[in-house]
Amino acid sequence: MSKRREPSFVEGEVQHHGHFAFLVSEEPGQSDVYLRGRTLRLAMNGDRIQARVTGAQGGRRLGEIVRVVSRARTSMVGVLRRAGKFWAVIAEGGDEADGLQVLGLAKGVKPLEGHLVSLKIDRWPTEDRAAGGTVTEILGSPADPKTRVRALLAARELPTVFPDDALAQADALPREVEPDAWEGRPDLFGLPLFTIDGSDAKDFDDAVSLEDLGRGRLRLGVHIADVAHYVRRGTPLDAEAARRGASVYLPGRVIPMLPPKLSDDLCSLRPDVPRLTLTCWVELDARGQVHGSKVEETVIRSRRRFTYEEVQDVLDGKAVERVLPEVRESLLRMGPLAKALTAERLRRGALDLGVPEYQVKTDPEGRPIEVVKRARLDSHRLIEEFMLAANESVARALTKARAPFLRRIHEDPDPSRLEALQEELGKLGIRSQTSLVAHPVKGLQSLLRAAVGHPFEETAQIQVVRSLKLARYSSQPGGHFGLASKDYCHFTSPIRRYPDLFVHRALKGLFSGKPRGHCDGIDAEALALKCSERERAAQDAERKAVDLARAQLLDRQVGAEFVGVAVNATSAGLFVALPESGAVGLLRGAGAPLGSLVKVRLTAVDAVTGRLEFAAVGDAVPGQVRMSSPYRSRSRRRR
Repeated sequence: MSKRREPSFVEGEVQHHGHFAFLVSEEPGQSDVYLRGRTLRLAMNGDRIQARVTGAQGGRRLGEIVRVVSRARTSMVGVLRRAGKFWAVIAEGGDEADGLQVLGLAKGVKPLEGHLVSLKIDRWPTEDRAAGGTVTEILGSPADPKTRVRALLAARELPTVFPDDALAQADALPREVEPDAWEGRPDLFGLPLFTIDGSDAKDFDDAVSLEDLGRGRLRLGVHIADVAHYVRRGTPLDAEAARRGASVYLPGRVIPMLPPKLSDDLCSLRPDVPRLTLTCWVELDARGQVHGSKVEETVIRSRRRFTYEEVQDVLDGKAVERVLPEVRESLLRMGPLAKALTAERLRRGALDLGVPEYQVKTDPEGRPIEVVKRARLDSHRLIEEFMLAANESVARALTKARAPFLRRIHEDPDPSRLEALQEELGKLGIRSQTSLVAHPVKGLQSLLRAAVGHPFEETAQIQVVRSLKLARYSSQPGGHFGLASKDYCHFTSPIRRYPDLFVHRALKGLFSGKPRGHCDGIDAEALALKCSERERAAQDAERKAVDLARAQLLDRQVGAEFVGVAVNATSAGLFVALPESGAVGLLRGAGAPLGSLVKVRLTAVDAVTGRLEFAAVGDAVPGQVRMSSPYRSRSRRRR
C-alpha cells in the first residue's frame, strides 16, 4: 500500500484574474501555482499568500489559497457603479461580481456613477463576503487623460499631497543656509565643483570635483546634499518621506519625496549659494583603481549648473558659455577617468547595459507634444561612474564598521532564464562565446559585446535585462551581480530616495561614535522591503504615464504604417515596439522570433488605457512572421 503524500505549502505573491489566479513562484526551477476554488475570494491582487499545492496538470502545479500572509495595499481604484440599493467599486475591465462594496463616503464626497474613484479598504474579503470600504476621492471621468494620471498614482498608493504637519515643519526651516549651520565643517568654497543634470531637473542631489594630487593620483569628490541635517528621524517630514519612499517623475510633473522647499531649494545644490553636504572622497589612479576613500560633512558652493549636453560639448572640445577655466580643466580630466572606471568595472565582471530610455516633452499645460529617445552620452556615463564609485566606497566603509544600513543587492540570475536567453538571441545571430549557464558573467559580457553594432542591439539589451533578477534593498549582506560589486548601496540621491537618507544617517552615526543609533527600534529588513515595493510602484507609474502619453500622441496617427520590432510573443499574438517612440502594441494572431522586423499599420488606440492595436501590412510581412487564421483569443497572465 503506497504511503499518502503530505500536501506541500508555498508562499508568494498572487496575480488575480477574477475566476482564477496564480501564485508567482519564488523557487528556482518551480512553476507558478494555478489557483481556483472558493478560497480565491480571500486574496486580492498583489497580496502575499500561503497556498496548498494539491496536484499538477500539464506541467503546471495546481493549488488553493490557505491564508493571506500580508496585504499589498489598503486602497483600490475603480469605477463607481450602482449595485441595487448600494454602490460598488469595480476594477476597470473586471467582473461586477468581484466589486468592492461601498460602506461609506468621506466627508464632501458625492457619488458620480461611471467615474473613477479611490476607495479605502475597511473590510477585507472572506469566502462568503466581498471586501468593502469608504470612497475617499472622486478622481474624475475615465476618458479624461488627467484623471488617468491621478488614477494610476492612486492605484499604487502614491500620495500627491503632503500632510499639514510635514509642510509646517518644512516651512519652519530657514530660507538660506547660514554660517552657523556649517560650523565645524570644512568649507570647499575654493574647489571648482559643479552639478550635471537633465535640462528639466530642479532637485540637484550631487555635485562633483576632481583634483590632481600628483604622482599619478587623482582625488574625486562626490558631494551629496545633506538631507539628514534637515529631515530628522521621528519627525513628520521623516514619516512622510518613508511613506513615499521615492520621488515619482511623470511627463511634465514631479511628485517629490520631500516638500519643494527642501527638494527644489534648501537641499538642492543650486549654483552660487552655500549648501550642506556629505562628501565622499575617492583617491584613484589613471587606470580607475581605488587607493582609498573617506566620507565627511562639508559645505560647498557650486560654481555652475551644467546639463548633460553642455558637458558633452566641453568634452568634445566645443565652446560653451560661462565655463571658468578651472572648471573646464576639471571636466577635461574627468572624461578619461570615467572611461577608465568603466573599463575597470568591466574587467572585474560588470555588465555594460544600455536599455533605451524615452523622454516625453510637454507643453506648459503638461500635455504631451513629443516622445523622443534619450541619447546616451559620455557625460551620462561620467556621472554614472562617479556615483557608482561613491556608492561602493560608502558601502565598504559601513560594512567595515559593521554599521546597519540598507544595501542595494542584485542576486545571481536564474539559470533557466539564461538558457532561454541564449537560445532566443542565438536565433537573431547574437551568440555568446561560452555557455551563459556555466559561465554567466563571461557569457553575458560576450553576448553584449556580440550585440554591439548589430541591427538588433537594442532588442538584445532589453532581453538581457529581462533575464536578470530585479535589484532590491536589503539590510542583509549581499552583492550586486550586474555591477560585480561585493558591497553596494545607494548614497547619492537622498532628496529623491529614502534608502539614501537612511545611509546618510548611518554615516552620521559613525561620525558621532554611535554606529547603531540610527537603527534603534527600526526593523531594517522590513524597511528595505517597503522601500523596494515603493520603488517598484513609482517606476510602474512612470512607465504607465509614458505609455498614456504615447497613446495620446499616436491617437492622431491611426491608419499610419510603421516598421516595428517584435519584443514579446504570447498566445494573444505578437507585441511590436516602434523604435522611434518606444510605443508597444499588439499584432493579434502573429508569432515570430523576438527582434524580427515587421511592417504594421496602427488600427486602434485606446488613449484611456494606453493600449495599441496593429495589423500586419500584407505585402510587407517578413517570412519569419507567422499569421494564424482564424484567430481565437486565449487569456494569459502577466509576469
